[in-house]
Amino acid sequence: MSEVNHRKVLVTGASGFLGSHICEAAHEADYEVHALIRKTSSREWLNHDWITVHVADLADREALSDILKGIDAVVHAAAALIGASEEELFNINVGVTRILAEEACKAGVERFIFVSSRAAGGCGNTLEPKKETDPDCPLSGYGWSKKQAEEELFQFRDKIKAISLRYVIIYGPRDKHLVRLFRIINSSLVPLIGTKPIYTPMVYVRDAAYAAVAALQANVSSGSIYYISDGIPYTLDIVYDLIAAALGTRLKSIRVPIWLGALLMGVIYGARKQEVAFTLSAVWEFRHRFRLVSPDKTRVELGWQPQVTAYEGLAETVKWYHQRGWL
Repeated sequence: MSEVNHRKVLVTGASGFLGSHICEAAHEADYEVHALIRKTSSREWLNHDWITVHVADLADREALSDILKGIDAVVHAAAALIGASEEELFNINVGVTRILAEEACKAGVERFIFVSSRAAGGCGNTLEPKKETDPDCPLSGYGWSKKQAEEELFQFRDKIKAISLRYVIIYGPRDKHLVRLFRIINSSLVPLIGTKPIYTPMVYVRDAAYAAVAALQANVSSGSIYYISDGIPYTLDIVYDLIAAALGTRLKSIRVPIWLGALLMGVIYGARKQEVAFTLSAVWEFRHRFRLVSPDKTRVELGWQPQVTAYEGLAETVKWYHQRGWL
């Protein structure tokens, strides 16, 4: 069963890839959508007459206090991503989450949905997907920042219904990071990292957005954590093949050991902070082969069911990239 929908929802990071899709999914579910963005944020995906846009620094308590008046729920999608400095990761992912939660409690907001990451839980040791009850073992500064943010939010569980959603790799229209991988597969020799399969979970962006809306509505315990994945055990080889097929090209690849792949990515992308999908540390983490997570708890408790697999979703993504001239 679900509770009666909250009427007003504030989405932080609303100008971004996932945030903009969450805004649209919330609108479809009859929420009054408010978007919180920075002065420098693009409004490209927020050009709707049904959305109210607020511009403020997420650490500005006075501005947050005004914006949060009358808001029933918050979906906190704003974050520093992989590739950001340790300082940025903890100031934004941890510090800002704490500030926003404090101000939301003061304003009487009823529910707080935190966009977390699979990285907060770390990797597994076998093909058995990780569950929310398994021990967490973050491997990166990004993962630790998301884990610590969850712990900060947990401290408010008696004052606000706090729910953390641990997303796996999200792909789909509007994604500006993975498009670089599509371009490489379309035109270059692709290094296949590692000598054994690397298992990686994925979720299509619209399904990811609907998961956030499901969390807004579900009658679950405060402090709950959920993994968001389509549940299919993809390997990187399969993903690359699917992208190549969607592009109508033949995958040109060479298998390289993980240390060499990390070295190459470090040389090519290490000094280019904006290339967050291809950092040395991200590639080096491929030595941990098992990243699968179970969406079973999410399906049961949130009533969420992914609708799109990578087989269809990657083709839709390529089509969208072509229409926008990104490929």
